[in-house]
Amino acid sequence: MGEQGCFAAAAPLGGPERAVDYNLRAALAASSALAFEEAALRLGAALELGIEDPLERAGAQLELGWASYRAGREPEALDAFAAAAAIAREHGSAGILARAAIGYEDACWRPGIGAREAIELLEEALRTLPEEESPELRVGLLSGLARALDRRGERERALAYGGEAIELARRIGDRAGLARVLTRSYWSRGATPHEEILAMLGEAEQIGEALGDLEIRAEAMAWRVPTFVALGDLASARREVEAGLAIAERTAQPFMLHVTELYRASIALCDGRLAEAEAMAGRSHEWSRLLTGRDASAAYGIQMFGIRREQGRLAELAPAVRILAGEAGRDGPWRPGLAVLLAELGMEEEARRELARLTAEGLDRFRDTLWLAALAYLADAAAALDDEATAALVYSELEPYGGANLVIGHLVACYGAADRQLGMLAATLGEAERAERHFERALELNRRMEAPTWVAHTAYEQGRFLLRRGGERERAGALLGEAAALAERFGLAGLAAKVGSLGVVTAGALPDGLSPREVQILELVARGLSNREIGGELTISEHTAANHVRSILRKTGCANRTEAASYAHRHGLISA
Repeated sequence: MGEQGCFAAAAPLGGPERAVDYNLRAALAASSALAFEEAALRLGAALELGIEDPLERAGAQLELGWASYRAGREPEALDAFAAAAAIAREHGSAGILARAAIGYEDACWRPGIGAREAIELLEEALRTLPEEESPELRVGLLSGLARALDRRGERERALAYGGEAIELARRIGDRAGLARVLTRSYWSRGATPHEEILAMLGEAEQIGEALGDLEIRAEAMAWRVPTFVALGDLASARREVEAGLAIAERTAQPFMLHVTELYRASIALCDGRLAEAEAMAGRSHEWSRLLTGRDASAAYGIQMFGIRREQGRLAELAPAVRILAGEAGRDGPWRPGLAVLLAELGMEEEARRELARLTAEGLDRFRDTLWLAALAYLADAAAALDDEATAALVYSELEPYGGANLVIGHLVACYGAADRQLGMLAATLGEAERAERHFERALELNRRMEAPTWVAHTAYEQGRFLLRRGGERERAGALLGEAAALAERFGLAGLAAKVGSLGVVTAGALPDGLSPREVQILELVARGLSNREIGGELTISEHTAANHVRSILRKTGCANRTEAASYAHRHGLISA
């Protein structure tokens, strides 16, 4: 008989009170050991045996809610918090009602459900709680309302509640409450500049570290990663996500680990680390299997679609994409994804029919489910098929994102500068000058981010555009040569095939006439190796290494090794 059975069996011997006490003590020990599933089982057993005092029973329901939440079992958490709220109403406990409302909203946001119900419960608790009683609970209620209202699109009310929560938390010195409000600033990103959000998340992370609160730190760091990516600061995002992984592992919470691996896969795709991206996406998917009330399969599908495209293995996904696109009531990005897949596999007639149907039906049905993924896929398909009707429709929707990074969802994927797709659409519409501006801006942003996958795709699309326009074959060849070199270096087989299909002899496979050997040495320079260390690494003399370095500086126009390292990063010539 297991321990739980022993505790339950103790009821006839020592009365149910003793068995309840055993289970409650065991739940506390399990929570302390981060064994949240076990804690939830113990609390469930205690409640089933019967806790006579109603407020103690409500307290156990609250603990069950938090244990279930941390174990990734949101439906069970919601039931427990709702049960605690019902007891609080019946027995007039404003404090327990407030705690139940705060927990209920927390359990709602991860699966993206119940915002309206959470708002109603939080507002009820706020009305019930005496003005001067438990200001820390008031901070929590205001903070929860700010996030829930943001999720409902009520930005002005959300900002007002969030500002009130921050002001109150600072005034009463509630550092933990302040940190939790600040972590939720990410949800106001539509109304608050990303730089301000980043500063608030940074303050929250510092408070979490000072308090030794792993959950605060993990959540703050988790939201900092997509914020950095949205700002085009991929270097900071890489550092933050790796530091965040260590914290997520210490929380032992499946959701935190699922999200962190999801982010790592998205960044790895930008970096051209395809094998790592696939492994990370797989780990994220495995962690998501431990979550209930949340279907993460769409995120995994989007990630694998992107990875297989770059690997030149999109055909493997064709049966699954067809099924997903054909499911009744599914309004996600899979029908646009099917159009891309058909176009890239050479099934142009069917792809055109699919695009025509999508254009006729309108795009509104895709707005609530990974909207930017749908737009990106439609842009790719319209450009590949020279479909002006779709290009015009998508351009108007995508234009507001010009100058920014195309981040799908909460970093389910990042496709680099949105100006790449805008350039492709403008070129399809015959707007040559506008297309050129978009491509130049996309190339600049993607280089600055050191995202070789999207540098390569932008160089290809701009080179293709210049070829079709005519008169700039040398410049087109240089861009296509860069795209081909990056495709070969990072294993972007899908892109390599596109470049090859143009039938153009590229103007040098590498930028500025660099030889493959010089690129190899440039990478070592960028990694900080001296000439002697480079010689040892490549089994050449120090003198030969120095000659290569001088040649690299001359060809690239760099004044010193530091500038050469920056050049290597900008052109995607070193691994991230």
